[in-house]
Amino acid sequence: MSEPAPPEVPLDELVDDVADRTGEDPESVRTWLDPFTDDGTVTPEAIEATVTDVSQILATAETRVDLATRTVEEANDAVADAPDLEIIRVRQRAFEERLADLRSDVEGLGEELSGAANDLDSPVDVYEAAVDLHEITTDAQRIVRVAHDLETEVEAFEAWLGSANRRRDALVDDVEAAEESAESLEETVESLRNADDPDPERRFDAAVQARVLDVVVADLRTEAAGLREWAEREDKSFPDDVEARIESIRDEAAASASALADRPDWDDRFEERLDELDDALSAVDPPVAWGRVDEVIQRAREGIQADRSSGD
Repeated sequence: MSEPAPPEVPLDELVDDVADRTGEDPESVRTWLDPFTDDGTVTPEAIEATVTDVSQILATAETRVDLATRTVEEANDAVADAPDLEIIRVRQRAFEERLADLRSDVEGLGEELSGAANDLDSPVDVYEAAVDLHEITTDAQRIVRVAHDLETEVEAFEAWLGSANRRRDALVDDVEAAEESAESLEETVESLRNADDPDPERRFDAAVQARVLDVVVADLRTEAAGLREWAEREDKSFPDDVEARIESIRDEAAASASALADRPDWDDRFEERLDELDDALSAVDPPVAWGRVDEVIQRAREGIQADRSSGD
C-alpha cells in the first residue's frame, strides 16, 4: 500500500475536509471512515488493519466458492451415470452457470481489493477507499451466502438423481404448489372483477402471475414426461394423475387470464411492460431455468415501480 494516508489525521478534521470537497453529509462520512479510526484519529495502521480484515472475508468467499465447485464436480460425476434426459441437463447447466458467475464475482473482488487502498494522497481518496472496502465486504459476504445456497441445492440435486422416490415426491410438491397458485390467482381475479375501481398494480401482478403459470405448466409437462420415462426405464412407480392435474392448472390459469382480459382498460405503462414480459417469456423453453425467469419477472415489476416513481 503506497502512502496510505497522512499519519495521525484527526477524524473530525478529515470528516470536515471530505464533506467540504464532496458535499456529502458529515455524519455519513464519519460512519464510512469509522473502520479507519483509532481513538478519534485516522491512522495508516487502522487502514492496514481494515484491508487485512476485508482480505480475510474475501478469502472466506473464495473458500466457499471452491467448496461449491467441488460439490458441482461431484454432481457432474453423478450425472454421468444418469439417463441422458433434458430435465437433468438443464439443472446441470443452471448450476454450472451460477458457479461461473460466482467465480467471476470473487475474482473481480480480488482485483478491486488490490487497488482499493492504494495511492491515498488526499482526504477524498481515504474516504473513497473506506467506501470501496465496505462494498467489497458486502459483496464478499453475499458470495458466501450464495455459494452456500448453491452447494446445498447441488447436494439436493445429487440426492434427487439417486432416488426415484425423491423425484416423484418433488414433482408432486411442485404440482401442488402450482394448484395453490392457480387457486390464488382465481380468487384475486374474482376480487378485481367485483371491485368498482380495481387497483391497476394488483391487476398487473395478477396478469404477471397468469403468464408465469403458463410457463409453470409447460415446465411441469416436460418434467412429468421426463420423470415418467425415467421411472419406466427403472421399472418404478409413477403417479397416474399427474398429467391430468397439470392440464387442470392450465385450464384454471387460462380462465383467469381471459377474465383479466375482459377489462382491458390498462394504461400504456402496464401494457408496455406486459408486452416486454411476453417477449421475454416466449423465448423460454422447458425445462425451465427458473433463476433466469425470476430475473425477467423482477425486471418487469421493477419497471412498473420505476414508471410509478417517474410519474409522481
